[in-house]
Amino acid sequence: MDLLSHVDDSFITQSGRPKGGMTLVDPPVQRDLLAKLSSSPSEAPGGSACNTLVGLAKLGSKARFLGKRGPDERGDRLEASLRGAGLELSLVRGTQDTGCVLSAVTPDAQRTMFTSLGASAEFAPSDLAQVSFEGVGLVYIEGYLLFNTPFFDAVLDKANHAGIPVALDCGSFDVVQIFRDHIRNLLGAGRISALLANEDESKALTETDPEPSLEWISQHVDLAVVKLGARGALLAEGHKRAVVPAASVPKVVDTTGAGDLWAAGLFAGLDRGWDLSKAGHLAGSVAAEVIQVLGAQIPEAGWDRIHRAA
Repeated sequence: MDLLSHVDDSFITQSGRPKGGMTLVDPPVQRDLLAKLSSSPSEAPGGSACNTLVGLAKLGSKARFLGKRGPDERGDRLEASLRGAGLELSLVRGTQDTGCVLSAVTPDAQRTMFTSLGASAEFAPSDLAQVSFEGVGLVYIEGYLLFNTPFFDAVLDKANHAGIPVALDCGSFDVVQIFRDHIRNLLGAGRISALLANEDESKALTETDPEPSLEWISQHVDLAVVKLGARGALLAEGHKRAVVPAASVPKVVDTTGAGDLWAAGLFAGLDRGWDLSKAGHLAGSVAAEVIQVLGAQIPEAGWDRIHRAA
């Protein structure tokens, strides 16, 4: 669950964490940060892959979310909200509280995340015994799952064994910095079919600029993406290349979920059989809607605009 709050820059400075990044914190640290907020945060379903799958469901694709929740009321609210969004759910119950993220948004619309994994950190390879991949056309994994490396690898093993392509969104430059060697080894072994990275993440992975970074990534996957924020995105699929501009918006309120919903638009477009450029434009229009609201939940009016323009 995302806990969303507007803060000033001094809040981030005093936290001692890098602005714009994601930091894992223990529950007591998160409670201390919450106590320092000037007002109570708003609550909304979140999580990178979860945001993407909600977007896919809203765009008409069939999506199922695999997760682990706690035995608490927050988990009940999260589950009810996801079902209401049209997702199929395979939720395992853990013993810890449902994981949550304090997403602190500064006046420049940058979001800095303080993550308490809770029950999601209990995900174990044995949990996959309850899950069938039958009928699945794509397994989508967020980079944050690498913090639970045994489970990440087990999901990848299950998908690879079943011959199902795997898409990985890097998630954060912090993730790539920590797990760079592991990601590069997976790419070198051909175990990932699609990789999505923003400019900072691709540089952390390849130590070069966006264009050559895209080319390096594309040598190891079927679909490579380097997102450039307000400058759009670069896409590569085999010998095909596309440069997709970002959609213009009157005002950026919060960048939380921008990359997640961008991915939803891209894969929804590809699911419809569209080419890279057309799917990329849908991705941009979805991302443009989410950055105009606080949090990663696009209101129905925004989805209506997306469907009319598609």
